[in-house]
Amino acid sequence: MRARKIIAAGMVAVMCAGLMTGCGSNDTKSQFKKFSKCATIDKAAYTDIEYVPASREVTEDDVNSAISSFCSDNSETTQDKTSTVADGDKINVDYVETVSGTEKDSKTDYTLTMGNNTLGDGSDDQLIGSKPGDVKTITVTYPDDYSDTTVAGLTAEYKVTINYISVTTVPEYTDALVKKATNGEYTTTDDYTAHLKEDVQKDKDDSADETDRASVLKAVEEKVTFDKYPEDEVASYVQSMVSNVRSAADNYGIDFEAYMKYFYGYEDEASFLEYLHTTVENVMKEKIVVSCIAMDNDLIADNADIKAYRQKVMDKNNLENDSDVDKYYSESDLMFYATEENVLDYLMNRSVQVEATATDASEAATEE
Repeated sequence: MRARKIIAAGMVAVMCAGLMTGCGSNDTKSQFKKFSKCATIDKAAYTDIEYVPASREVTEDDVNSAISSFCSDNSETTQDKTSTVADGDKINVDYVETVSGTEKDSKTDYTLTMGNNTLGDGSDDQLIGSKPGDVKTITVTYPDDYSDTTVAGLTAEYKVTINYISVTTVPEYTDALVKKATNGEYTTTDDYTAHLKEDVQKDKDDSADETDRASVLKAVEEKVTFDKYPEDEVASYVQSMVSNVRSAADNYGIDFEAYMKYFYGYEDEASFLEYLHTTVENVMKEKIVVSCIAMDNDLIADNADIKAYRQKVMDKNNLENDSDVDKYYSESDLMFYATEENVLDYLMNRSVQVEATATDASEAATEE
């Protein structure tokens, strides 16, 4: 009974990723023309936009976290075949699961962390105290409301072979580790700490830039009255998302209604469709705002802009050439995102930094 937890909000975010693009028209301006008709934005809405800049401060905790990650990345894992399995241990196992005498699932070279009860409630207690080489038969009962109704309420039997206990040793942060891990590029912890701090600062700056740009765009969006949405496109995306959910339900071997209730909390399809419809419209607001500003200020990306955005994608994702970019982005995608970059540059030049108020600080603390 392996854990099957999926964060519904994350799933929707993935499914919505394509909403910002995907027009697919040969007329490169048609996608912007269509969306710009959904709202009228006065230039006053994006003049002197106030925003609270994101922090760029690198703290001691940030640097220590980078050092810890470096040490963890250079950890060594060994196989313990003599000790007794204890709570918190990671163990490598093979198992066969049967329900009512029929094999339901099996795994080889599978890792279980004691305490997580990955195989089901109470499963780990039956394995703790065993040793590598032992073959244990354990039982787990599926809950009555389990999503897979074919096994709900039934008892599963697992034949588990314990191969070894996985032991990970994290090295200390020393000059010797730095020299070995960097092939001699850095020889002391002082030098490497300075290098890590530079990396952390760059990440902080990049993150702050993205946060500030998103804040400014959101501030503009909140001033806009949206007259309409391209309902044909909204309906198309909603249908696509429903198809994705149905496919996911099929992959889990459960019906659509059970999946919808279990992962999203909706009792009926009509309410779920309304939720998806609202989600799509909210995502499209950004596309509408970008399109309006781009059309009004001649900011639609040209070939040079698209080429620059391609390079940005390659650099950010460590891709080697254009063909790698084309695996993930269509020309329409690149056109929109390059245009959005132009719009965000334009907005940032017309924005004003302000200090956080007590309310802002309180809201930020609440979000954290």
